[in-house]
Amino acid sequence: MLKCLCMKRHISIFALIGGLIMLVLGLLAMLNLTNPLSAGVFGVLIVLGLIYGITWLTLLVIIRLSGAVYGVLRSPAKTETAETVVGQEKTRETRRRTTLITAALSFVPIFIVSLNSIGSLSFRDILLITVIQIIAIFYIVKRV
Repeated sequence: MLKCLCMKRHISIFALIGGLIMLVLGLLAMLNLTNPLSAGVFGVLIVLGLIYGITWLTLLVIIRLSGAVYGVLRSPAKTETAETVVGQEKTRETRRRTTLITAALSFVPIFIVSLNSIGSLSFRDILLITVIQIIAIFYIVKRV
């Protein structure tokens, strides 16, 4: 049972890393093969979506790898009891919460690139982005 769970965890991490590599290759291809003026709005939207996806998957890989390292360093799993079933439910909630938090944090580069492209990136804007992210994370933690 424990071996099966470890394999599933590693497969999901490898899938995330594979997706991250594919998004980076897509962004590199988009930046090298197209011109922003000829790509139009749809091309810019694709680039921003790729930046968002790369940021999101990078944060997820970091969190999942740190969780995998923590899981290896913990003591071996006990037999399945009511405690472990409750622990598995908490693990599901924690995984959902971290996925939503990383999704919210992944908008930061999009905000920064957008504000920089119109030439209005200042300390006040960075502070405003930080406040918006704190409110979003607070909302996610309280609701989920």
